[in-house]
Amino acid sequence: MTTLRRIAILTSLVGGIYLVDDKLNARTLQRNALTAWNGLCIGLDYKINFRPGKGDKIEELHERVANRILNICRSNGGLYIKLGQSIGVQSSILPTAYQRAFKQLYDDAPAVEFEQVVKIFKEDFNCHPDDIFDDFERNAIASASVAQVHQAKLKDGTLVAVKVQKPDIRKQMYWDLLAYKALMYLYEYIFDLPLTWSANYTEKHIRQEVDFENEGRNAEKTNKHLEMEKSLRNKAYIPKIFWDYTSKRVLTAEWIDGVKITDQEGIRRYGYQVKDVIKTTIDIFSYQIFCSGFVHADPHPGNVFVRPNPNNSKNFQIVLIDHGLYVEESIVFRHQYCLLWKSLFIMDTETINQICKEWGIAESDLFISAQIMKPYKSQTAIHVSSTKSVTLQDAYEMQMAIKDNIKKFLTDTELIPRELIFIGRNMNIVRSLNRELGSPVNRINLMGNWAVKGLGADWSNWGGNAKTFENNENNNLLSIHSNNNINNEISKLNDKKVYQTIIIYKNNLSLFFEKIGFVLKSRFNYWFFKATLLMISLGLYLTQTKEVIESWIRNGGNARNARGFEELLDDQMKSSLEENFGIILDQRFFEG
Repeated sequence: MTTLRRIAILTSLVGGIYLVDDKLNARTLQRNALTAWNGLCIGLDYKINFRPGKGDKIEELHERVANRILNICRSNGGLYIKLGQSIGVQSSILPTAYQRAFKQLYDDAPAVEFEQVVKIFKEDFNCHPDDIFDDFERNAIASASVAQVHQAKLKDGTLVAVKVQKPDIRKQMYWDLLAYKALMYLYEYIFDLPLTWSANYTEKHIRQEVDFENEGRNAEKTNKHLEMEKSLRNKAYIPKIFWDYTSKRVLTAEWIDGVKITDQEGIRRYGYQVKDVIKTTIDIFSYQIFCSGFVHADPHPGNVFVRPNPNNSKNFQIVLIDHGLYVEESIVFRHQYCLLWKSLFIMDTETINQICKEWGIAESDLFISAQIMKPYKSQTAIHVSSTKSVTLQDAYEMQMAIKDNIKKFLTDTELIPRELIFIGRNMNIVRSLNRELGSPVNRINLMGNWAVKGLGADWSNWGGNAKTFENNENNNLLSIHSNNNINNEISKLNDKKVYQTIIIYKNNLSLFFEKIGFVLKSRFNYWFFKATLLMISLGLYLTQTKEVIESWIRNGGNARNARGFEELLDDQMKSSLEENFGIILDQRFFEG
C-alpha cells in the first residue's frame, strides 16, 4: 500500500509539473530537458565514434548528429528555429551533413490559433483586433518562427499587414538563448573550432529582432538612408509603419501587393526585365553595405518584393519588408571593408593583408574568397579560372586538417569585426537570389563599384586603411607642430626671415610633390580598378562562349545554354575550397 501511495504521489507530482509547464510555462522545462538529453547523447556519440579507426563511419556520425539537432529545433520551435538559422550562418565550416540540415530550417513554421492572437492584442492594446481593424483575417497569410502575418483594414479602409508575435516567444527567450550558447559551446568542444566568439553578438541581435518597435524604427531608418541616394530613391520602397497600432509584439505596416523577387513569371507579367530587377536589388544591398552602413541581414525571397511604381507603372520598385534583423557597421569597419574590396581589384595585397591582420584573420586569400564567393589568390587578377582536382584523403585525416586550417584562419577571434557575421549572411542570400534568377548580372562588378563609391569623393581615402590613415594624419599634425617649434627657435635669430623663407619653401615644395604623386597614383589605381572590372566581364563572357562551343561540338550542333555568372563562380569556389583548404561544400549551400 505504501508503495502504491508513493507511486501515486510521484505520478501526481510529475503530472502536476507537466501541466504547469505545458499550460503556464510555455513548455520551457520540457524544451530544456529535450535539449539537455540530446546534448548529452551528441557528446557521447562523438566521444565514442569520432576516432581514426572509424574514418569510414564519420559521415554517418555527422548525418546522425545533424538530424538530431534538426529535430530539437523543429520540436521546440519558436526561437530554436531562429537560433538554428543563426548557427546555419557558420555551417560552411562544418561537415556537409550540417549544411543540409540547417538548410531545412528556412521552411514556413505552423501558425498559432486566432485565440492566441486575440490574447496578444488584449495584453498589448486592451482590446480585440476587431476594435482596431475592419476585416481582420482570422487565418494567417504567412507564418515564420517568431511571428505570423494577418491581413486587415484600418477603420479608414487602409489595407495593412499585421505582424503578430507568437505568444510563448518572450517566456521562452531566456532559456532558449541560454540553450543556444550551450549548443555553440558544445560545437566548439566537439569540433575544437572557434565558434562561441559570435554568440553574444548573435544573441543581442536576436533579442532586437523580437522587439517589433525596434523593427519599426529600423524600417524608418532604412527609408531615410535610401531617400539620400538619388539613384535608388524611386527604385526602393519601405512600407509605412502605423505606430498607433504597433507594440513590442504587434507591428502594423502598409500592405504591399507585388511578387517575390524570385517569381520570374510574375516579373515578366508586369513587363519588367529580370536582369534590371536583380541589378537594382544588388545595388540596394551594396549601398547598405558600403555606403549607409545599416544593413538588412535577412533579405531572403520572402522579404524582397517587386511591384509597379505607383507613380509610374512603367518602372518597378523593390520593396523590402521584415526589418527586424539589421547590423549597423562602425565607421572604421565600413571604411576598411570598402578599402578591402577596392584593394582586391587592384591587387593591393599590402592593404588586404594589413586589414586582415587587424581583424585577426591569418588566411587573407581564403577570407577574400569567402567575401566575394569566388576563388581568390593574391598576386592573381580576379577572373573566372579553373582549379586542379582534389586528392582524396581518409575522412578522419581530412577533417582534422580542416580543423587545423580553420583554427589558423581565425587567429584572434577577439579582433574579428562582428559585423562580418550578418554581412556575410546578406551577401550569401543576395548571391543565391542572383543565381536562382539565372545570374543575369555580374554581382562582383556591381559591388566593387559601390565599394569605391563608399570611399567617398575625397581621394585621400583611396589609399591605406581607416586606422593607418588616421595614424598618418596624427603623425602629420605632430610633424607640423614640430616644424612650428623649429620656426619659433629660428625666429629668435637675427636672420630669421631668411631661414623661415627657406623652411617654408622646402616644406611647401615637398608637400606639393607629395600631393601630386598621391593624386597621380590614385587616378592610376582608379582606372586600373575600372580595367579590372572590364576584364572580369570579358573573362565571364569568354568562359560562357567556350562552354557553348564545346557543347555544340559534343552534341552535334545542339548547344546548351551557358551557365550563369554565379554557377561558374560556385563551381570554382567548391573546387578551390576543396583543393586549398579541405572544406567540402554541399551543392545546396549555394542555393540560398
